Amino acid sequence: MRASKYLLATLKETPHDTKIISHQLMLRSGMIRKLSSGLYIWLPTGLKVLKKINNIIINEMEKINALEISMPIIQPEKLWKKSGRLNIYGKELLQFFDRRNQKFILGPTNEEVITYLINNEIRSYQELPLIVYQIQTKFRDEIRPRFGIIRTREFTMKDAYSFHINKNCLENTYHNFYQSYINIFNKIQLQFRVVSADSGSMGGKISHEFQALSENGEDEIVFSKNTSYSSNINTAQSIESINFFKKSNKNIHNKIESIKSVKSIYEIKHPIQNLVKTILVQTENSLNFTFAALLIRAEHELNLFKVEKINILKKPLKFIDEKEIMTLIGVEKKFLGPFNLNVPIFADVSVYCMKNFTIGANINEKFFINVNWDVDIPTPTVVDIRNITKNDLGPDGLKSLEIKKSIEIGHIFQLEKEYSKKMNMLVKDKFGKQKNLYMGCYGIGITRIIAAVIEQNYDNKGIIWPNCIAPFEVAILPININNCQKTKTITEELYKKIKNEKIDVILDDREKRPGIMFNEIDLLGIPHQIIISPRHIDKKNIEYRERKSKKNILINIKDVIFFLKKKLKR
Repeated sequence: MRASKYLLATLKETPHDTKIISHQLMLRSGMIRKLSSGLYIWLPTGLKVLKKINNIIINEMEKINALEISMPIIQPEKLWKKSGRLNIYGKELLQFFDRRNQKFILGPTNEEVITYLINNEIRSYQELPLIVYQIQTKFRDEIRPRFGIIRTREFTMKDAYSFHINKNCLENTYHNFYQSYINIFNKIQLQFRVVSADSGSMGGKISHEFQALSENGEDEIVFSKNTSYSSNINTAQSIESINFFKKSNKNIHNKIESIKSVKSIYEIKHPIQNLVKTILVQTENSLNFTFAALLIRAEHELNLFKVEKINILKKPLKFIDEKEIMTLIGVEKKFLGPFNLNVPIFADVSVYCMKNFTIGANINEKFFINVNWDVDIPTPTVVDIRNITKNDLGPDGLKSLEIKKSIEIGHIFQLEKEYSKKMNMLVKDKFGKQKNLYMGCYGIGITRIIAAVIEQNYDNKGIIWPNCIAPFEVAILPININNCQKTKTITEELYKKIKNEKIDVILDDREKRPGIMFNEIDLLGIPHQIIISPRHIDKKNIEYRERKSKKNILINIKDVIFFLKKKLKR
């Protein structure tokens, strides 16, 4: 490609309304332009990177026998009603009527559509397992798009789906996708972690996220430096909860009985590590009680994502404020405790493991001290509802946990029979019996990958692309090309030879000063640069510069192709 025929569209200044480096550099390097909130136009440079990522994904999908299809972005609303997800997604679904007054949505994901398709195509277990995928535009009506292409309304995604007659087959395919995603992100040279995660509105019990490390990420992950433990911070379990839920066979219940003995009452002079906080939250309207109590240690914080998993609580969560507590209990919030609260009580595992702890006495200015479960107050329902911190013990029993921000770039799910049951997807097994299929779902946020790569690969000059997804692998930068015939001749010959080797090359044949030319190519992040200048060509040399290391070396012109192919591992 000749720069004179290409839309570089670079910007000298950083746009004022950008906060993170990937957003700034994508705009400055001419990859994208904003059309509206959360909507971007992809320019040639951005689209080239996007297509190269797509090709890496397609190659890996072929290795695991995934078949490419294409589904419409517009989906009938009735499919979402049938799956029960219409209300779960809520306002993120952009809905509209066509001229026949039929209601449709712009698809944020395709579980309903693919289940409908397979239900009408597959009749026997002999046609299974089946894996299909697509690379498609998706739409979610985000309430607050931000961080450039990390949180947009329209985005590009690779979504794959697998169908199986039994769980073992699903687990094998899930493992294949797990490894395939690792291969994809390694090829793109991302620093990432695979973490256990919650399936959320997708359904199923087992899922894993692929998280690219980034200081500007929206997510947080926790992992152990000494063990293989890793998790999304929203679903991370403390070592107490891991051990408790593995070993406990205790029949824990919600019933609260009257307290029989209390050790003593005293004023507020207790260590915070000993204190248990009581937090009240509204329950569903259909229940006999209007609120429930959550117990956590005073130095800990509630994890709202985990709390929402408690079935009886109202969604979205509604906490009882200070004024309502005074009306209901007749006590200030900080002196609230589980004593004599005839409502469901949920204690974090860390609270259940405490001995001789302190609770509010439900009397202003008073606390009960040296309280113990089953001695002074009944056993609560034990749950995992707190945030993990770096001071927590890891699975090795040591303070080995790290918490880092990250960008979610992939998510895989074992959906099992979540959709096949809801949408009545049946096939005959080898005995002729109709069975619901097992199903897996596997997503990659392709546009997000670009942001993640930039967040990990940049300097004060611009982007530093890895070879495999750079918009151009090589840039030829001739000095004073229009004023020196010899420079022009050598440049044209070298350009032709590099193109013949199928190397993605851009020739900057514009009449630009060297400084401007170098700055723009650095901003674009082209990894390998060939500088042709009159002072070196007399000795049949060119200057090679590597974008990442910033090292310059002289190479004989006849050795350039061999040198580049070695650098590009061709």
